[in-house]
Amino acid sequence: MTYNVWVGFNKKQNLTDTAQWIAEQNVDVLALQELKGISLEKLKSAAETWGHPYAVIYDRKGGYPQGLTSKTPIENIVQFEPDDPRNLRGTLYAQSAGIHFFVVHFDPQNYLKRQIEAAAVADRVSPLIEADKTVVVLGDFNAHAPADLNQLLRQALLLKKWETKEEENKGFRIFDKSGAPDTSVLGKLLGIGLSDPAAMPLGTFPTRILAPNEPLPDHTQKLQRIDYILTHLSAPWATATISFPRDPILDTLSDHYPVILELNGKDENRAR
Repeated sequence: MTYNVWVGFNKKQNLTDTAQWIAEQNVDVLALQELKGISLEKLKSAAETWGHPYAVIYDRKGGYPQGLTSKTPIENIVQFEPDDPRNLRGTLYAQSAGIHFFVVHFDPQNYLKRQIEAAAVADRVSPLIEADKTVVVLGDFNAHAPADLNQLLRQALLLKKWETKEEENKGFRIFDKSGAPDTSVLGKLLGIGLSDPAAMPLGTFPTRILAPNEPLPDHTQKLQRIDYILTHLSAPWATATISFPRDPILDTLSDHYPVILELNGKDENRAR
């Protein structure tokens, strides 16, 4: 499962409630984003409440750290950043349960920066795919999938919001040269052999926490999928399915909805 927990579990207000909801999902591995203000000790303590004795946090200075917790040992931990002089966002890599995990949280402002961040991930993922390893790239991509483009182009309120933001903020870039929302970031990762297992994707941002009284049709018009779990499967895993939880409590915990991956093996192995 991947979950952006909004500036350290709803600005440090909802750690207990969020931990309880996570525990109820009984996932094997959990990727977290926006662990701002959360120490490794605090993450380990929280992870124990949802049944994960292992935890690691990306020690990124001045940012919103990513984390990974698991029921099984977390090994071969690497924190890497793009080879670029600008202050671009890095990625947390680790192995757990024989799976190679890349926990991402790409730049929220400019797709040109996201392209560079995604390329750094692709450079490390490609050799693993060529070696036929099981790879999972998950987190808050702040980017859009080619498969979602037609839906995005029908969301007038969201498009207007982006147009206004680009006019007011020169550093904000979401439309490509054709004038459409950029999909090259996901396109890059899908192009190296990763798959998006979401058969019926739903928007993951924002939840109703930002505007609880907003009419549902308006909220639906603003929903966008920016959180993903991409996979490359090898033995013992045969199939992957994605679900998008919509429990009412999620609208009070974070500004993102979580995403859950379930893996099924040929010999009745299961993981989520």
